[in-house]
Amino acid sequence: MKRILCLLFFLFAISPPSFQRGGFAQNADPVLANNSKATASAQDSAVEEFSNTEESEQNADPQVLIEELVGPLDTDSIDAETIAATSGWIHASGLTELLGPLTPLALSPFFGVTCLSAISLWGPEWASSSPMLGANGALRSETIFIIFLVLTIISSVPRFTKVSKPLAQAADRLEAYAVIIILLVIKMTTAMETPGDEPAAMLKMGVLSMSFDTFLAIAMIFNILIINSVKFFFEFLAWLTPIPFLDALFELCNKTLCLGLMAIYAFSPTLATIINLAFFVVALIMFRWIYRRTLFYRSMVLDPVLARLWPPYAKPQNAELVVFNRTELGNFAAKSRLRLMYCEEKSAGWILQESRWWLPQREHIIERNTGIKMHLGWIMHSVKFNSGDKEHCLTFSRRYNEETLRTLAEKLGIAMTTDAVEHNDAERALEFG
Repeated sequence: MKRILCLLFFLFAISPPSFQRGGFAQNADPVLANNSKATASAQDSAVEEFSNTEESEQNADPQVLIEELVGPLDTDSIDAETIAATSGWIHASGLTELLGPLTPLALSPFFGVTCLSAISLWGPEWASSSPMLGANGALRSETIFIIFLVLTIISSVPRFTKVSKPLAQAADRLEAYAVIIILLVIKMTTAMETPGDEPAAMLKMGVLSMSFDTFLAIAMIFNILIINSVKFFFEFLAWLTPIPFLDALFELCNKTLCLGLMAIYAFSPTLATIINLAFFVVALIMFRWIYRRTLFYRSMVLDPVLARLWPPYAKPQNAELVVFNRTELGNFAAKSRLRLMYCEEKSAGWILQESRWWLPQREHIIERNTGIKMHLGWIMHSVKFNSGDKEHCLTFSRRYNEETLRTLAEKLGIAMTTDAVEHNDAERALEFG
């Protein structure tokens, strides 16, 4: 996922100016985002445009909402014209139209696009006239509606049973990437249809500068991927729970929530954007904890399958072993993905290393006198050692067969035992918690 995010960031950074103008607003006047004060003429034109726009009668008026919360705006520090100009700029920049539907699209990507297309085709009169839902919206097509309805059925039906749900889970991230590409295509198509003789709105962050549309697109990608990752984790937990109809109930609740959020977006993109930001903040707080466990479960479940389907994957490239610590170990949180290697240069035993992009690598040294041993298991293998008065356990998947694993253990200088590892209830809770 990190490599894909970096590639998308690079593509937006080098994209031509025609792709960086206009955003989702087709008739928007570009604004320089790094100017500290707007001129009086710009404020007057923004007030006039904001008051004469027909779309403001259909959507929630941000100025009215602010006045209800903080009272009248004719004070010494804030005036009505400034708020009106700001509200007009937010509406013209397409901020709410872009961020509003991201949460339902992250929860159920194909079903979310189906809902957008249906609202655009047969939606009520009070529905928003955004570029995706208006009369000239990019999704206003019966062909697009039918295609995504079929894709929704194909991707949703396997989620109702525990036998077929792993197939749907395997394609879940591909579904999210497909919708991201669709939104980017819509954004670029809208940008190319707008006049390109005005300068693009730019943001300056230290030595880094980018167009405002590029910043919104990157924020959109992170928003969808983070919320989708959190949803994927809870779906996986529902699959692990031995309750027969829990998967179907979870899927029905997911689709109902997606439909409700799409209805809110059709009524008020501003309110939908606020809800999306709330979902994103909660998901961002949980993301690190969930991401480590998602990597753990994915490695334990998929590594043996990939090793059988692709034989080179079942052969180690280097004298190292990918492990996950069961509990906190040094600077590593529980369920961190680590590399176990033999430390020849320092002659101190073994080294655990965590690779992090753009950040210094963190290491933990395992001394020679710790009595490190490798144990084979039915579901996963483990490496145990004593550090002080506490026993630590590093688990790893059944990616390698026993013969390959013995050869790798000899290269690592780890003794392999033949005893069966038995876990009590407390240890099982640690393993899957």
